[in-house]
Amino acid sequence: MVAIIFDVDGTLLATEEMYIGALDYTLKQQGIEKPYDTLYRVFGLPAYESLVNLKIPNPEVIQVAWRKNLEQYRDSIRLYDGVADMLAALSAQQETLGVVTSNTPEEFEAHHDRFGIEQFFSDFVFAGMTKKMKPAPDPILLALSRLSIQPEETIYIGDSVHDMGAAHAAGVKFGMAAWGVPNQEVFEQQADYIFDRPSDVVNWAQNN
Repeated sequence: MVAIIFDVDGTLLATEEMYIGALDYTLKQQGIEKPYDTLYRVFGLPAYESLVNLKIPNPEVIQVAWRKNLEQYRDSIRLYDGVADMLAALSAQQETLGVVTSNTPEEFEAHHDRFGIEQFFSDFVFAGMTKKMKPAPDPILLALSRLSIQPEETIYIGDSVHDMGAAHAAGVKFGMAAWGVPNQEVFEQQADYIFDRPSDVVNWAQNN
């Protein structure tokens, strides 16, 4: 294995409270009530696709309001325990590291620099860089091309079934970041690897 590509939300950064909290607040402003579990199912998808998936009327308008409401919740973002040490250790091992995220460049820019993790990655693929986003394989395939690596040499680590679907469609192994996954049953034992804590990724990389 020569490359490890990471998702961001729910994998490196704990952003669920921000995204789902702001979405719930935005929908309630419009008189729309959705159970938390229903909202969580779209966590990790691009904002517009999330709203379409939830069958929310006027998704373009709601998306703008949702983005504005994120600011109220931005202080809730945190780096998962052990992630900084994991990235530093993988970098020291000279692993090739990349990011494939449903964040736009602007969304990523708004919070990544608080944690200083961007220094560890060789490449970033953001929303809008491919015609289709996860769970389509396009973003991961773009990352493979930009990093000049082959699918069989790569693992994608994420926290959602959308991440897993994209990885498998791209022909790469999928590692579940279990530290950010409250409900692992949705994966139906289809993840190639399960990492209970970030340090497990380091140990795995040393042996692959």
